[in-house]
Amino acid sequence: MTSLAQVTALVDAHVNRDDARFRVITHQIAAHVASRSEQGAVQLRKLVDQQPPASFEPLPSVRGLLAGPPELATLDDMVLASSVRMLLDRVMLEHAHREILRFNNLRPARKLLFIGPPGVGKTMASGAIANAAGLPMFRVELHAVIASHLGETAANLAKVFEHMRTMAAVYLFDEFDAIGGERSHSDGSSAGAEMWRVVNSLLQFIEDDRSDGFIIAATNHPQALDRAMYRRFDEVVMFPPLAKGELTALVDRTLSAFNAAPLDYDAIYAACPALGHSDLCSVLDRTCKDHLIAGVPIDTARVVEGIRRRMEAAA
Repeated sequence: MTSLAQVTALVDAHVNRDDARFRVITHQIAAHVASRSEQGAVQLRKLVDQQPPASFEPLPSVRGLLAGPPELATLDDMVLASSVRMLLDRVMLEHAHREILRFNNLRPARKLLFIGPPGVGKTMASGAIANAAGLPMFRVELHAVIASHLGETAANLAKVFEHMRTMAAVYLFDEFDAIGGERSHSDGSSAGAEMWRVVNSLLQFIEDDRSDGFIIAATNHPQALDRAMYRRFDEVVMFPPLAKGELTALVDRTLSAFNAAPLDYDAIYAACPALGHSDLCSVLDRTCKDHLIAGVPIDTARVVEGIRRRMEAAA
């Protein structure tokens, strides 16, 4: 029998425009309905599954402070280190069972710190989490959040975290070290004192947040973060560069639809020992477009050339 708690949670999800939570609760109710009417349960599931996931824009209160990516990847689009994939799958498993966890006074992991060099897929993985959770994704525009006027940065952060309570989504703080840096590095100037207060405010905002979405902070410079930041996150995810097996799998999958020559994976891997998922995807994308537009062959030399060009541009 459908419980009052489920009905209350369903209405709450609808009021808060939490599409993913609304779907999960509806399927839970359908499971109860199935014991009395399998046909009714099927109709209920169809009704909710036929509705496309809601698309949200940031509210006017945070205009300029949040931006949404044009499209989201999926976790299966990515070739990740097994340790990273297992951890992200665990996060999504807890998200799928968040109602029963909360009923038992447990909190699903939803505050994540992503660490790794540029191009390893931190931003892409954030979008994949949003996709898997059926949530919109917003990137926190730090250049707009960080203001020159005293006290305005903390006020902008307060607006962002208020938006989190209003709209469940994935909120990505990219280049997190720009705003979450070590407080001991303050130089005693008015600007240094202001950033000290901002980091304090940020620590408090993250700790107090009890919203239903995800907070993801990504950084290439973990050593620059304030040490207290690490304790504010449920999981710290280290994104390593691609191992040879992961590189081979990504290249094979990307080029499988094209007439590629046999590739020397040892030579490709030797050309990019520190290349990440996103960087290699860009290289392969360019290689495929050159093949389709200009008839350029897809072979080891072309892939290696693309990798070197990418690494030189990033240097």
